[in-house]
This record gives sequence, structure tokens and C-alpha cells, in this order.
Amino acid sequence: MKPVSDIRRFIDRELLDGGRVVGDPLENGALDSLSLEQLIAFVEEHFGVVFADEDLTGDGFRSTAALGELVQRKLERDS
Repeated sequence: MKPVSDIRRFIDRELLDGGRVVGDPLENGALDSLSLEQLIAFVEEHFGVVFADEDLTGDGFRSTAALGELVQRKLERDS
């Protein structure tokens, strides 16, 4: 499973309506609060993880790479 690729694909196709932003959409602030909620729901459902409150306020959402690493750690911990 490759969390970063799946996350980026979802952002591009569903949250940016098929468009792309230059660079990382999380780092660049390209997502509004509703889009972030949709991203959280997608990640939790798609990967079967649950974010704790501290996951949502920490560095895990600073970039798609950081989010992918957070998801990977949760998957490894739960297996």
C-alpha cells in the first residue's frame, strides 16, 4: 500500500477537481477546511485508520508526505 500516492490522487481528482497545484497542496495551503475534512474522512475510510485529536493538530498534515508517513505508522502499529 502506498499512502502518499493514494492521498495525492484523491486530492487531485476529488478536492482539486482534476487540477493540480504546483508543489504540495497541503504545504501550499491549497485546501480549505471543508476539503481537509473530506481528506480526513477519505484517509480514515480508505486505509482503515482513525486519527486522534493530536494527529490532527500535529505535523502529520503539514504535507502529503508527512500525512503518508503518519498513515503508514498507524497501519504498522495496527498490524
